[in-house]
Amino acid sequence: MDRIFFSRERRLKRSGRADLGGAEVRSYEGPDLISRLPDEVLGAIVTLLDTGEGARTAALSRRWRYIWRDFAPLNLDDESFFSSLCFGDERHPVISQIIAAHPGPARRLSLRSLALSPYISHFDAWLRLPVFDSIQELSLHFPVSHYHPEMPASALRFASLRVLDINNCVFPAAGDCSSPIFPCLTHLSLRHVGIAEEHLHGIISNSPGIEAISLDTNFGYRRLCISLPRLRYLAISDRSFGEREKLSEAVVEDAASLERLLLHEVDNGPSVRITGAAKLKILGYLGAGFPIVELGNSSFKGLVPATLVEQFSTVKILALEMPEAPKLKVVIGYLRCFPCLEKLHIMLPSNASTAASRPSCCNNIQVGSHILSLPSSSWREQGSLRS
Repeated sequence: MDRIFFSRERRLKRSGRADLGGAEVRSYEGPDLISRLPDEVLGAIVTLLDTGEGARTAALSRRWRYIWRDFAPLNLDDESFFSSLCFGDERHPVISQIIAAHPGPARRLSLRSLALSPYISHFDAWLRLPVFDSIQELSLHFPVSHYHPEMPASALRFASLRVLDINNCVFPAAGDCSSPIFPCLTHLSLRHVGIAEEHLHGIISNSPGIEAISLDTNFGYRRLCISLPRLRYLAISDRSFGEREKLSEAVVEDAASLERLLLHEVDNGPSVRITGAAKLKILGYLGAGFPIVELGNSSFKGLVPATLVEQFSTVKILALEMPEAPKLKVVIGYLRCFPCLEKLHIMLPSNASTAASRPSCCNNIQVGSHILSLPSSSWREQGSLRS
């Protein structure tokens, strides 16, 4: 039976007595209970490790020698085993060798260290391999450049995808391939991506189980229409992108499960309309960036609650983005809309002084029977609402 032996230093560290200067510690020698688990269970454990760590489990014992290769779905993440000194020409042969050494199936593929243009044939060849036929997570992050290369159509062939995360490229033209269908998709993230409106709406409408969407500074579509009963998280950032077509209107209908709505880093951004958000808990950043935000029957225009028909008692965290020192009247206007707030973030320009921007009378604000305490950190964003 395989047994586990811990070195003396490791035993001291594990027992929390490394500072006793060599005090005697009872050694541990016992059966390796983990290795008694079925091969499929061990494979599920190994696939959660980084690529290098998963492969190194073969050195643990004879029992583990073939687990990574034969029973653990491939989890290939190039950031986990490449150093910053390793160039692209040296990286793609290593990736090919790893894929060739593992018969599959693959659970996750994350490539963030290679430029697309010089290696597009390699990307296309990798993505067409049978080892990736049932892949669940695909993350392709390409370096930032003025020229956005076109992603190979083979990246969109996986009906088994649960997570799709794409950065800095252009989707294939709508005429070059049919609209992607991802019936199992739960998380969609697009950043600095060019995608036709037809393609984007096709992905969303064919993925009814989506729970989280993040759209950051994309181009190619002017209108976004979402109707997803399971959607819990929606983040939209839409900074200016030159003359390229960008988002002007976002509509979210029947948002029965939506809990977090983040509208961030926006310069004259789109109008936003949300209906049916009965579970909304986190909302930000309302302010000057978005011309109009409609929540149910109420609307907010710039920094002013324009039409207040209902109160949003489910919202616990609210974030405001203000171009200058906040005015107490404006803040109270928002608090009347959200009577059950527990935390308020106010994001100011970087050149604004926290001390000068904070009204002296704002240690506590009472709206109706509810008192909201505002610590100093609330007046300058600390951390991110995304976490």
